[in-house]
Amino acid sequence: MKISINPPPTDKSCECCGKNVKDLKPFGKAGDPLVGDFNGALLIKTYRTMAPHLDEVELERKFDGHCTEDKEFYEQAMDTVGASWECRSCIVLGDDYFKVKRNRK
Repeated sequence: MKISINPPPTDKSCECCGKNVKDLKPFGKAGDPLVGDFNGALLIKTYRTMAPHLDEVELERKFDGHCTEDKEFYEQAMDTVGASWECRSCIVLGDDYFKVKRNRK
């Protein structure tokens, strides 16, 4: 029996932009502008925060005295990460841009 934690998507597509592996440019070898040696890989597993990181002033403004449970949940989400399989175009995106692009697919 083989156990695979966070396996690549079964549809073989980037979890951000939705492009299928047949339409992707592969990662390069050592020396590729992207850090790491992912020679020939089409999707790489990375980890992203579950919520955009807000500084303390933005956090107070967002919740402005509203439900403290929502604020606590949001703070926990900021510190929680999830796995994401991404192509070379998407893996370089900041978390906020990633979420915008992912929601457009």
